Amino acid sequence: MKIVHVLNNRAIEKDVSGAEEPSFFLSSSNGGFAHFAATTVPTSKYQGFFANIGGSLFKIAESFNPLTEEKIAAIENTGYATLSHHNSFYESFFTPMHRNSLVYQLSRELPVELFFDVRLANDSRQWGRYYSIVEETDNTTVVRFTKKTDGREDTNSSSTEYDIFVAMRHDGFVSSLSGEWVKRNYSLDVNRNSASERYVYKAATINAKTLVISAAADAAAAIKEAKSVFNSIDKLKRASKAHYDKLCQASSNSETAMAANAARVALDKLANEESLYAGLPWFFQEWARDTLISCKAFPAAAEKKIILSYLDRILDNGRLPSIANGSYRGSPKISADAVGWLFKRASELVEGKKLTTAEAKKVKIALKRSIDGLLRSHQKSGFIASGENETWMDTDFNDDGRKGACIEIQAMQLNMYNLMHRLSRNKTYLLLENSLRQNVRKFFWNGSVLADRLNDYTTRPNIFVAAYVYPQLLSKKEWEACIAAALEKLWLDWGGLSTIDKSHPNFSSSYTGETNESYHRGDSWYWINNLAAIVMIKVNKKKFKSYIEKIDAASASDILWKGAVGCASELSSASSQKAEGCLNQAWSNATFIELVDALRR
Repeated sequence: MKIVHVLNNRAIEKDVSGAEEPSFFLSSSNGGFAHFAATTVPTSKYQGFFANIGGSLFKIAESFNPLTEEKIAAIENTGYATLSHHNSFYESFFTPMHRNSLVYQLSRELPVELFFDVRLANDSRQWGRYYSIVEETDNTTVVRFTKKTDGREDTNSSSTEYDIFVAMRHDGFVSSLSGEWVKRNYSLDVNRNSASERYVYKAATINAKTLVISAAADAAAAIKEAKSVFNSIDKLKRASKAHYDKLCQASSNSETAMAANAARVALDKLANEESLYAGLPWFFQEWARDTLISCKAFPAAAEKKIILSYLDRILDNGRLPSIANGSYRGSPKISADAVGWLFKRASELVEGKKLTTAEAKKVKIALKRSIDGLLRSHQKSGFIASGENETWMDTDFNDDGRKGACIEIQAMQLNMYNLMHRLSRNKTYLLLENSLRQNVRKFFWNGSVLADRLNDYTTRPNIFVAAYVYPQLLSKKEWEACIAAALEKLWLDWGGLSTIDKSHPNFSSSYTGETNESYHRGDSWYWINNLAAIVMIKVNKKKFKSYIEKIDAASASDILWKGAVGCASELSSASSQKAEGCLNQAWSNATFIELVDALRR
């Protein structure tokens, strides 16, 4: 199979035959998205067309199956749309911006089977699902989905939870309204330790070249939306193309430059009017840490808006909630490091003189509130302590949840003291900074190795976060020695870093999916790899040249040729480079953009 990228009139392509089948993402910029695999049958229940209806994310369509023997020969990413090329025809997928619609087009008329799996995005219940055809007129077919409770999975039966209406507008004819339940076995979901078997609903077979799928909470709204989109497809495509072309920076068609443009597009696909998804298709929540790490890759006005908005979210204990307006599978409610990222980004705005006097005052007030809360609630033996699983390494295996005083948290506290002194000119914060810096050097730094936690010299890549957030902790020569020692323990020849010393008993060389065994104990995270390269550029670009180049090449390869076409993956197994975890991860895209910018300077 060939992968082709055509972004802002520049193109690059490669034959990836023999690799894992790719998938691709599209975004509606209002919280909805589409994720499809380049296969006849979907490989995950997280693939399909998803719509934001009334503030809730619903899966709508599971798949489209053109009745042909021809396999997909190439996937073409244009940013605003994706084309699946067969030998004699192609399929085109497009999600208009700010609409709950998907436009599916063929280069020639074919019968297409339509499969639905209407549900709340994170609801995998099998029972109490009812479909019916409620209208078929004027080339528009409307399917009604009703979700009711069922005693086999719920506390009661037959109580209606919600109705969703799906309008299918087309330029052909309906050859079958089959109403058939079809069993799926999703191969990728086995690795997520979740149910991989599910029944989906084959609603119809439609012979057409153009098909618009629209979803709403009532039939009239769905029909109106479908007709509106159908009648303005070309106009909507031009608007989307202009939007995504504007994100791409004029550059060469080298892999690094093309991957950076693709990452800009992919990051934008995770954003909507009010928030940023941490990653798709799994993490459709706004995670404070991920957003604040990623916002540096946004346009300046958008970045500042995000930073200023988070100042109002600081809790009495000085920290930030992990997730805005929600939770994720029992994850800690409080993030130990998000507030540190907030003030790292705020300090960059101060250094760049990008804040008004009023905005700087707002930062100072929020920063004092945070420092006071952290000292009152989280200071222990002179250091800022974290609870179990509260840092970005937020899983545990064999009781390694990184509870206690972590190196990057101390660096973040030091940066906060430094910023507060610059804003207030109060020497109290200079004294706090100097005292903590001396203690961190005394208890974490042995002259060649920087401890990951107090009394824990296990080598992990968190030293790169510390160096990024507060480079003043060590001299450049000391950072050189520290980084060199860490690379001996963590470096992976394909161009990444392990998340733990490769000789550690907890090291796992292969991704273990939803099981936590490998997640922070071997899996190589693209965001931390990119961040490490940025740090090495600042410390000694010449000395670490080969590592920087390999990280750059590996991240670019992931974005262009692996996993979801044009998107940066969450992580890879340590043993060999793969696209694994969540396939469009915000901070992976954002830190690669930042790395490319650093390489250009």
